[in-house]
Amino acid sequence: MAISRRELIKAGATVVGAAVVGATALSRRSWGQTPPINLVFSHHVPTTHLIHGVAEKFAGKVKERTNGAVTISIRPASQLFNLRTSAEALQLGTLDLCWTDLGTLGNWQPQFGFGSLPFLFNDYDHVKRVLYGPIGQRVCKDAKDALGVEILSLGASGFRVFLSKKPIQTADDVRGLRLRVPEIPTWVEMAKALGANPTPIPAGEIYTALQTGVVDACEAPADYLVSSKNYEVAGFATRTHHIFTEVSMMASARRMASLPAAVQKVIRDVAVEAVQKEMWEANLKAQESAWTELAKLIKANPNPDIASFRTKMGPVINGFVARSGAKGKALVEAVQAAGKA
Repeated sequence: MAISRRELIKAGATVVGAAVVGATALSRRSWGQTPPINLVFSHHVPTTHLIHGVAEKFAGKVKERTNGAVTISIRPASQLFNLRTSAEALQLGTLDLCWTDLGTLGNWQPQFGFGSLPFLFNDYDHVKRVLYGPIGQRVCKDAKDALGVEILSLGASGFRVFLSKKPIQTADDVRGLRLRVPEIPTWVEMAKALGANPTPIPAGEIYTALQTGVVDACEAPADYLVSSKNYEVAGFATRTHHIFTEVSMMASARRMASLPAAVQKVIRDVAVEAVQKEMWEANLKAQESAWTELAKLIKANPNPDIASFRTKMGPVINGFVARSGAKGKALVEAVQAAGKA
């Protein structure tokens, strides 16, 4: 009998579910008297990537501040779940914590895909105004209410660039390419708008797909292309900065609610510190450093014809608004207004 992916993820509860926590509040007892709490943190990137290090620091600080009562086991590189299935597992309550993004949540609630729209953000300052202002607060509440996903902190991975087996200068150079994209509707529509053949495959399969010719190109933040070593099987990088990639620390709202209030507070506080302070500063440096590194390793184009790409994005914006309705339209308009502030 065939087993659906959703059933498989539910079955994963026996592997990745956290220990059941007693209902007695930690405020009534010392950390030393607290039964051990074990949480699982899954993500999709290699251990060489910046956000793996952030996850390790997060886990270490949570353990330290709870005097060892709470331990977090990190399972990197899609050992348990990939980008999409980790978000699904949070909703089902069979995974405690993960790195994922709003674009992925858009598979279930289309309005969350607004952050993945091409050329929506001007720069990192614009991104910060959106993520940590009223728009971000609205989105976090919506994710918890609609999907049962608690966004511990919205965060940044970086603006994306192209990696390809041929040089890219204009949008027409992308036409006909088999382009690896994430399993996110906006990315698929962007590839189609450029005349490429979208090929949604998990991040961990990009290297082999490029190497074997399953795809001709991919696009991702520069630091991921370096840490994954995907540049080894493609000779050209193009700095289009077409989409800003948000990567956020998220938790199962059901799992969080099962934890004592004091534990919840520690997790939330440490997540904000790790993502909004340490990760932002490190990420800005990492993206610039990674682009410089790519330019040393392969042929890198820092000045493509961005206007040629922008002119083809109308169908992507229109498609998003059609799917997401009033909520999605309102988010796009709010982000655009924030960019003019």
